[in-house]
Amino acid sequence: MNKKSFVRHQCLTLVALFCFFSWGCKDEDYASKLGTPAKASFKVTKVQGKVNTYLLESTSQNAYRYQWDFGLNDGAKSAGASTEAYFISKGTYNVKLYAYGEGGYDIATQPIVVDQDDFTPTLNNATYQLLTAHAWKLDPNSAAPITVGTENNPAEYFGGGALAGCQVDDDYTFSFANNAFKLSYKANGQTFNGGNVAPNYNCGTDRSYDVAFTFSTTVQGAGIATITIPGNPPDRFIGVTDVSSNNYRIISISANEMILRSGKSNEVVHQMRFVKK
Repeated sequence: MNKKSFVRHQCLTLVALFCFFSWGCKDEDYASKLGTPAKASFKVTKVQGKVNTYLLESTSQNAYRYQWDFGLNDGAKSAGASTEAYFISKGTYNVKLYAYGEGGYDIATQPIVVDQDDFTPTLNNATYQLLTAHAWKLDPNSAAPITVGTENNPAEYFGGGALAGCQVDDDYTFSFANNAFKLSYKANGQTFNGGNVAPNYNCGTDRSYDVAFTFSTTVQGAGIATITIPGNPPDRFIGVTDVSSNNYRIISISANEMILRSGKSNEVVHQMRFVKK
């Protein structure tokens, strides 16, 4: 073999060895080093003596950590291998279990059909009773009735200012009738357009509405209760048309004043000061 052929042969050999060991690395069973992946599953049992309450018990294999999503649009939350789920309203809820194992996680989904409403806890809740005691309006005497910012600094982007004339006469009434929670917004002529409705930041068409709402003492982030309304801004909203989502948290409430924060904790928030109308 001449020198050129020998060098070429050696190069090819090195390439082949590199490919062999590279392939071996890619083919290595990392999962076996981490552990066996979880296989998620769970069973559902109605809790006797408790209305609309169900016991969720993991029957997962190779799992050491669990998160449960009750299908209430408030995301998955950490809990143990078993937990209780309560549903205030009748309907079908797609419950999910996230089971985590050393080698990976798995998700199991199971529907729970609730055939009756249970409004008593909400109707007896002190925060709910304050909310529904009378109509609410944005505070016309506050220097900052609406601020915009982040969860940790609700006035980070906009520190507030006087209300427009068409905002002063808006009112919001929360009520319960005919086995349904209802929010009635009356613009009384015009609605103030936020940054998502033209002409921006001006009084525009009356956007009054009546809509169902849900009330929950489960809160993601700051607050003592959560109000959720269906639909999306600007068709549905509380306070201003350009809120991030129709998730609203009651930060504080008294007989005459309420601080409401729109948006989830990871969204841009509008914090609004309401007073008794």
